Amino acid sequence: MFDRAEIIVKAGDGGAGVVSFRREKFVPFGGPDGGDGGDGGDVIIMADSSITDLRAFRRKRVYRARHGQDGKGKKKHGKKGENLILTVPVGTVVLNKTQIGGDPFIADLEEAGQQLVVAGGGKGGLGNTHFASSTNQAPRIAQKGEAREEDSIILELRLIADIGIIGYPNVGKSTLLAVASAARPKIASYPFTTLEPVLGVAEVGQQSFVLAEIPGIIDGAHFGRGLGHEFLRHIMRTKLLIHLLDGS
Repeated sequence: MFDRAEIIVKAGDGGAGVVSFRREKFVPFGGPDGGDGGDGGDVIIMADSSITDLRAFRRKRVYRARHGQDGKGKKKHGKKGENLILTVPVGTVVLNKTQIGGDPFIADLEEAGQQLVVAGGGKGGLGNTHFASSTNQAPRIAQKGEAREEDSIILELRLIADIGIIGYPNVGKSTLLAVASAARPKIASYPFTTLEPVLGVAEVGQQSFVLAEIPGIIDGAHFGRGLGHEFLRHIMRTKLLIHLLDGS
């Protein structure tokens, strides 16, 4: 299960303002008419209920929004850079990888359609129109667009389930999930049959709830034994835990 990804995002730079002067047939020395640069595009992360994991980020790591266009004469402003929207599963947590000290948490996307701007586009530069004054009626200066730096972020999927099923390997977690829901996890007599979390929906009358089977945790998992303990993030949202024990 692809439930964690590290990516680099960069918003678009702002476009440059332009130095330009009005030129008409009977106005040879018109005033400044340089337009502003367009703002850079944003990088936006959006939760999508149709996506189940983060596999889309497995092969590509760097994501860039478009730059804003430069301004033009006749006070024409540059076009804003196109936003880049990255879709992730509902339940994705966004963390700042480059955070030094403090909490790296940025946001928790718990609802479908929820959006987060992880990199805001740079502001466009001002054209020379803005620099005209009573003492300088023909300014030959304009601003450059605001540049943006790359940011490193971590995406972590934390499954949204009502009940988590936990326990040592091979104690019957998959069997319980298969009996209680329509899920069909792999069931065998050897340890670590389940290598990733498995979801199932159980129905009781007119109501339903989601169960999540978590791979077996063994002594020393925090040292990397077995499958480690990374899967524990998937029980952080559960309302109830069922801890299965071997009755033999």
